[in-house]
Amino acid sequence: MRSFTLISFAAALLVGLTIQLIPTLAADVVFGYLPTWQTDKAEGVDLTKYTHITIAFAIPDENGQITMDNRDGMMKEWMPKISDSHAKVLVSLGGWTGSKYFSPILKDPKKRNRMIDQMTQWMQDHGFDGWDVDYEYPGRQGDSCHTFDAREDTPNFLQFLKDLRHRIDSEFGAGTKLITVATRFQPFDGPQGPMNDVSEFAKYVDYFNPMLYDFNGVWSDTTGPNAPLDYTKGKALQFSFKSSIQSWIDAGIPVSKINAGLPFYGRTVTANSDMANSRDMYQPLSKTIPRGDGDDKEESDISCGGPKLFSGIWKYTNLRSEGVLDAPDSATAPWVRQYDNATNTPWLFNKETKDFVSYDDMASIGAKAEFAAEKGLAGVMIWPITNDYDNELVNAVLTAFSP
Repeated sequence: MRSFTLISFAAALLVGLTIQLIPTLAADVVFGYLPTWQTDKAEGVDLTKYTHITIAFAIPDENGQITMDNRDGMMKEWMPKISDSHAKVLVSLGGWTGSKYFSPILKDPKKRNRMIDQMTQWMQDHGFDGWDVDYEYPGRQGDSCHTFDAREDTPNFLQFLKDLRHRIDSEFGAGTKLITVATRFQPFDGPQGPMNDVSEFAKYVDYFNPMLYDFNGVWSDTTGPNAPLDYTKGKALQFSFKSSIQSWIDAGIPVSKINAGLPFYGRTVTANSDMANSRDMYQPLSKTIPRGDGDDKEESDISCGGPKLFSGIWKYTNLRSEGVLDAPDSATAPWVRQYDNATNTPWLFNKETKDFVSYDDMASIGAKAEFAAEKGLAGVMIWPITNDYDNELVNAVLTAFSP
């Protein structure tokens, strides 16, 4: 009897150790952004593959009044479509150009309360499931003409979220409506830069969606990855998907509240040398932004004005449909495709124009989603869902999340 017990105990211990060695795939949130100006490209998106979709953007004016392009159409047409897919429906407030008045609004209790009144009224009128607040950025310069206050912005943002949580819980019942925030890759800023402890925000926010892209671009010294899984020491910006996630965890945000941001697009810059046969994607670049895909147009910043410029953006769907990629892992001449294993980044080089494009494909998206799952994050955030091609990228996410 004693021998049997010892053998059974040993077997149970071995099974327990084996189970502990198998990663637990905790991620299950697939949180996507639907831009109001790209609904024509959303018809082919399988909304059932997403758990949460937020309509972007509602824009606050200087007095805290909120507007949205084609608000009635978005609420009447797209909100039912999203609801029918069984995804949660949110509305996103702000964005890059739409964050112009956040700092002064949140300083003024009257304007702040007016904005919360508006947000609550929108929820009453349309019945969506929550608000995503995309404030770019508290305590730090966002778009070039936007004011910020390094000392007061982050405490004011916290108070706003606290007040918003209290209001919607009072109106709709605690736990029935969501508050999410899109964030920079580092924690919110105080007077000395990114803060070491932002845990207080977790009391009022359901999900934090760090935007883990735009790490490198025309503003950099060299070509480099738009959204690296990891960074190469001494090369380009020394931040990455992995390091950014860890910085939010270290600052007190629970892993169960983090959705790691994934870009369904790439950025273009022009290299100063021939990179066709290079395995090194870090080369000097021109400071003029080249045209990206066929949708890219020269436009002025709608918030701050200025000269008309291209964005340099290549949507993944256009890489696949405009003759650049003839397969997910193969380019057509004059384009050459490479894959940087150190950062898990595919990149393209045009031998005629010297344009360099760092983007994400099924392999790089899958690697990031797998890391998010193994890390125990809530899931991933996608900007934007309309840039996918035949649902290839979101399928790579779901494959990584499969047990």
